Amino acid sequence: MSSMQMGPKEGGPEEGIVQVSPATVQNIGVRTAEVTVEPLRRRVRATGQFTMDERGMRTVSLKVGGWVEALHADYEGAIVEKGEPLLELYSPELVATQEEYLLALRNARRMEGSSDAQRVLEATRRRLSYWDLTKGQIEEIKATGEPKRTVTFYAPSSGEVMHKNVKEGQRIEPGRALMDIADISTVWLIAEVNQQDLPWIEVGMPVNIRLVSDPGKTQEGRVDHIYHMLDADTRTARVRITLPGGHRTLRKPGAYATVYLEARPTEATPVVPSEAVVSNGEQEVVIEALGDGRFRPRPVTTGLETSGRTQILDGLSGDEQIVTSAQFLIDSEARLEGAMSSMMGDM
Repeated sequence: MSSMQMGPKEGGPEEGIVQVSPATVQNIGVRTAEVTVEPLRRRVRATGQFTMDERGMRTVSLKVGGWVEALHADYEGAIVEKGEPLLELYSPELVATQEEYLLALRNARRMEGSSDAQRVLEATRRRLSYWDLTKGQIEEIKATGEPKRTVTFYAPSSGEVMHKNVKEGQRIEPGRALMDIADISTVWLIAEVNQQDLPWIEVGMPVNIRLVSDPGKTQEGRVDHIYHMLDADTRTARVRITLPGGHRTLRKPGAYATVYLEARPTEATPVVPSEAVVSNGEQEVVIEALGDGRFRPRPVTTGLETSGRTQILDGLSGDEQIVTSAQFLIDSEARLEGAMSSMMGDM
């Protein structure tokens, strides 16, 4: 015969309460804790890796083919400034278009006031600009009256030369990727955050960063993007932190760092030890200790969990005493007694 006794089954104030003898309470080691009302705090630890800022990556390719007669950015890792010469190209097509432009220019001068001659002139000038000749280069062709055998192409942005795929003297086709220029003024730190920690993560939250190559020092940053896709194998999501870069910093692409994401405190809610929550597959329950060996299951809705503490969003108000050990036995007894009461009521 069970040593746990259910009180009155129906109608009275004791409905739903399990009565446990003092000896049983002692034997099964029932422990209790008070429900507190407080905010939860969480510090999420993650591993991150530095990578290039994709927004600062530029691929250099030309819209016209030809032969590279001089290559100024001639090795990977070279630092270039926007507007600096990258290469000089000999292109029969460019030479022919320059000659067409000069011919159209002479015709426009000779046929001053002719709208047709002016349209032809503008069309050839636009073709040169579409091939990325600068305004200054076109004006120089106009001033000298001679086509340039080679045309200089300039860096579209400042940064470091990467993935160089061209050599001096090489013939290139239009659209071929010749090199990348990476803006190294900023870098990205991509941290891998576990799925269960995602509810704590938000854009703008502060982070502390510790580099493997700079032990003992902590750097600060903020989350500026949370990627939407979850890695199917690791069950982690990527979080991005943008930081200052440059050659004289240890924040180099490929380097690893430990990232501590400082979540802001939650609103004050009832909080219980996580071990106090029992799940029966359909709902979550805590066992309230009413004193004198009386216990009552309380259905609850749980929220965030951290450091062995769980939010209770609904079902408790605070100051209750709840069971933190042996609650599975009490909950099982309550469900058994409830089932037996239902059977007796049907007879």
